[in-house]
Amino acid sequence: MLPITSRSLLNVLAAIRAKANELRESYGAEGPARSLEWAATEVEKALRDESDQLLTLAQAARDSGYHPDSLARMVREGQIPDLRPPNSRGRIRIRRGDLPVKPGRAHTPDADVRELASRLAKRGKEGRYGHP
Repeated sequence: MLPITSRSLLNVLAAIRAKANELRESYGAEGPARSLEWAATEVEKALRDESDQLLTLAQAARDSGYHPDSLARMVREGQIPDLRPPNSRGRIRIRRGDLPVKPGRAHTPDADVRELASRLAKRGKEGRYGHP
């Protein structure tokens, strides 16, 4: 399978929505246009859902390339949001969309999709999880 980049995925979603608009305006094909719009929306929702997944330190370390202790330090220093309830001493949870990718580590297609999903989530969910 070829790697999927966030730019190529954004381009595909834009092309799908443009085709839906063309079908509607040029041919009066409302049904097919709505189907394409529905499909594009479902892809965006799936990307947001993936980005919102909460990970343990071990899972986050595996995905990011950072050691769990380094990720815990980043959480303590406020570089990564801590999604535990306030004043909780429980296990740290990190949102997949907030994960850094270690410099020098090859970006996997999953990392590119997480980046896109995170940007889509920020565009559509301002203020969620304490983000500006």
